[in-house]
Amino acid sequence: MFLQVILLDSILLLTIVYSSSEATYELLVADENLFSDCSSPAEGTLNQNGLFDFSNFSTSMNAEGVTLAGSMTSVWNIQPDDRVEMVLALLYLDRGNWQPTVFSMVSKDFCKSMYDEKQYWYKFWTEHVTNSKDVKDKCVHPGTKLVMEQYILSLKAAITGPLRSGRYKAQIRFNAFPQGGAKRPPSICFEVIGDVLKV
Repeated sequence: MFLQVILLDSILLLTIVYSSSEATYELLVADENLFSDCSSPAEGTLNQNGLFDFSNFSTSMNAEGVTLAGSMTSVWNIQPDDRVEMVLALLYLDRGNWQPTVFSMVSKDFCKSMYDEKQYWYKFWTEHVTNSKDVKDKCVHPGTKLVMEQYILSLKAAITGPLRSGRYKAQIRFNAFPQGGAKRPPSICFEVIGDVLKV
């Protein structure tokens, strides 16, 4: 009985330590262009250029990271009352093949949380939209112009549980759904590839 109590206490302690321990990791972007096309997307899926017009947006890489500046205008052909879903999945490159990890994020109604300060994408992206007061209610509907301040992209996040160092990609998908209807084509899919390091 005594050994069972000790064993249960030890398991409980390890569980508490493991679940409460988190480390900070950083994704060092591999390409200054930032975005890559999804590999093997579903038919009719568009890449990042189907979501935004980036002709007035610039990226440049130096020792400090990737500097972003300019503006992006939404060109995604969806309707103002569509519900926008965003899915982010983190994949790990293992022996030449991309393997899924347990780290993923789904926003069933992205337009409601696009500028939510508690969301991961806020500090990486929408925090830096200088005209957010004018476009908050327009989400990524066609013609919406997001004016970005110049900033160095820092993809750091505190994650609970271990994460191996190495090459990863964050795959980002957007889907639009009409009121009470099935998914509206086209969907959007693009990726950000880089190396993850513990910091």
